[in-house]
Amino acid sequence: IFSKVGPVYEHRLMMEHTGVNRGYGYVRFTNVEDAKEAIKRLNNFEIRPGRYLVVTKSVDNRRLWVNGIPKNRSGKEIRGEMERLTSGVRDIILYPSQADKSKSRGYMFVEYDSHRAAALARKKLVQGSMFLFGQEIGQVDWAEPEHEVDEETMSTVKILFVRNLMLSTTENTIRDLFNKLGNNSVERVKKAKDYAFVHFSTREDAEKALEASNPLSIDDAEVEVVWSKPVDKQTYNTRKTLTKAFTSGISSDLLTRDG
Repeated sequence: IFSKVGPVYEHRLMMEHTGVNRGYGYVRFTNVEDAKEAIKRLNNFEIRPGRYLVVTKSVDNRRLWVNGIPKNRSGKEIRGEMERLTSGVRDIILYPSQADKSKSRGYMFVEYDSHRAAALARKKLVQGSMFLFGQEIGQVDWAEPEHEVDEETMSTVKILFVRNLMLSTTENTIRDLFNKLGNNSVERVKKAKDYAFVHFSTREDAEKALEASNPLSIDDAEVEVVWSKPVDKQTYNTRKTLTKAFTSGISSDLLTRDG
């Protein structure tokens, strides 16, 4: 089926110890364009009566979500401890508390050099009795893969995403500031808790505002400003289901769609 789209370099069907396949596999093409075409042509393909394939881009997940960490420790301090406990740590991502920017939210994302390193770290951490600065680590699980959007789509985006805002910061404050940074072309601002989406009328003005936003402080809080990534809900939900399947070994029935 997949070879009809283009030359397949490798195909791996994931199997149980009993010899039964787990309902999913990986297909690697010799070039990227054929892989993209396969997703378009074969997602929802009826492989047998009433059974439809789910085909999406494979994500080599290297990120863990770790809860129950000390809120009063810096990223540098946390990283040192995580490097002591696990191997292959590439980055530690902490987010400030919504109410107190001097503290973290009590959880973090840990990026590893490879999926294997992340899997070994998860295996070790989920066993329990792991401590950071005297505090036992809470729940450890795979982080949801970062949403990816192709360059062509991203080049048309006119919306900026702003995170780490103060809860007290208003949409009017954000609008006024980004109007100054982006030629008064802000169409609307949508804020929720400590993040916001800023919509511009033109791509050029959004680019100008983005360039002027590094670094940027709003109401005494250092904020992060990046391009907002468009989300295809069907693709997002499909990838979420597949991620759960790949990490927990759920039934193959969830990997095909009934007619």
